Amino acid sequence: MQITRGMRWAGSAALVGGLTAIVLTPPFATAYFLAYPGEDVLPFWFDSAEPRLDPLITFASREDVYATYGKIYNLAYVLFMPMVVALHRAHASSSSRLEKRGFVVLMAGLVATTVGVAGDYWGDGIGFALEVLGLLAVVVGVTIWGLALLRCRVVPRAWAWLLLVCGPGAFVSAGLIGHIPSGPTLSFAIAWLVVGCMLMLKPSDPTMWAS
Repeated sequence: MQITRGMRWAGSAALVGGLTAIVLTPPFATAYFLAYPGEDVLPFWFDSAEPRLDPLITFASREDVYATYGKIYNLAYVLFMPMVVALHRAHASSSSRLEKRGFVVLMAGLVATTVGVAGDYWGDGIGFALEVLGLLAVVVGVTIWGLALLRCRVVPRAWAWLLLVCGPGAFVSAGLIGHIPSGPTLSFAIAWLVVGCMLMLKPSDPTMWAS
């Protein structure tokens, strides 16, 4: 399969989106616990992370800092979408019901999460319920989709395994971070960062698509 210019652009978007989510997770999650003390149990990493992140979490009031990170963080979900579409198109020649269902659920989840996070941080929390539902759909969709890609062998098996594992991995990262949406998103962000890097490092090597 030939890697198109669109695929390369999608890989760049995936890389930037994954990196954005990963880099913003520590200050974003820390800002949450500072803005709303007592809402949740502090995670194990909080006491050591807070002083190190001080310049990044004290530039405004605690609530404003948290809202600012939420607004910026939402861009990551938009940047995830092009790669989802690109891999779906790459799968077109060997399309399956499982892949189509996974793709639809994943894209619906990303759109719902984007709208929900926007409502949460631009609309004073009105989008939180949609945000949570969207993240659950992303977890389900990426797991189904990863399984379908693993079976069809259109993309490298490492990519398919990353997507398959990052679905259940979202529950692990959510527990470690203790914050929504950055916690469950972290697993997906890592997978998308790796996929984007692999694509950009060997953008014209046809052997990378071998099973």
